[in-house]
Amino acid sequence: MRSPSLVELQRAMTLQILGDGAPFPFDDWIRVPDGADLKTRFAIHRDGYPARIASSLVEAFPAVANILGDGSLANLTDRFIRNGGPSERNLNFIGRNLPAFLASDSLTLELPFLPDLAALEWAVFECFHQAPGGDFDPSTVEDFSADDWARARIVFRPGTAVVGSEWPIRELWNTRDLDRSEIDVDLSGRPERVLVYHVGFAVETRAIDSIEAYALERLLEYVQLGDVMAELGERGAESDRVSGLFAYWTELGLLTECLSPVGA
Repeated sequence: MRSPSLVELQRAMTLQILGDGAPFPFDDWIRVPDGADLKTRFAIHRDGYPARIASSLVEAFPAVANILGDGSLANLTDRFIRNGGPSERNLNFIGRNLPAFLASDSLTLELPFLPDLAALEWAVFECFHQAPGGDFDPSTVEDFSADDWARARIVFRPGTAVVGSEWPIRELWNTRDLDRSEIDVDLSGRPERVLVYHVGFAVETRAIDSIEAYALERLLEYVQLGDVMAELGERGAESDRVSGLFAYWTELGLLTECLSPVGA
C-alpha cells in the first residue's frame, strides 16, 4: 500500500474522531502500545473531543449554556462540530463562530434571542482576554485646534465593544448563575444596546441608548470625530450631548489615545 500523505492521514483521523462510521484506511501507519487496540484509542478521542468543545462553550457562553441545559447544549455542540463551526485550534477561542452559527440553527426558531446573547457573551469573553491597554493622557490633546478635533480618531481600550439587539440581552446574560427554573425574563418589545469595556482587569457591561451606541460604533471603526458628530447631528443629537459623552468615556477610562493628523 502506498504511503498516505500527511493531509490524507489527518483527514482520515478527523473522520474517525467525528465518528462517521467509515473504516480507517491507514491502520499500518498509526502506532499504538503493545496490547492496545486502535479502535479503542479512536473511541477515547471520539468521546473526548465533543466534551472538550462543550466545556469550552460553557466557559465562553455561560448564559446560553444555562438557558439551554445540558441536553440541548450537547446537541448544539454536535451540530456545531459537524457543520464546521469550530475554526480555531485554541480551545479557548473555539466558540468564535457560535453567534453566527446560531443565527441559522434550529434553536433560534424557539429562542430567537440566542445569537445576540451569544454575541454579547463572546464580546465579554474577548474583552476579558485582552490586555487592558494604557491610560489616556489629556496633555496630548491640550494643543488641539478645532480642526485637529474634527479630524481626530479615538482609540479605545482593547476589547471595548457595543452589542445591539432587539432583545434584553444584558438581562438574559445576568441569568447565567440562576437555576434554570428561576429564569423569568420579559422578552416583549425590549431592545437593548450594551457597552462592554475593561475596568482594570475586570469586564463591565452597561446598557446605553441609541445615540451613544451609534457614536461608539462609528468611533470604534476609526471614523473621524467630526464626521461622527455631523452624523449624530443628523440623528437629532445635541452637540453638548456629544461633548458630554466624550467626557464620560474619559471618566470611565475607555480611551487610550486621541489621534489627529496635526499639520496635515
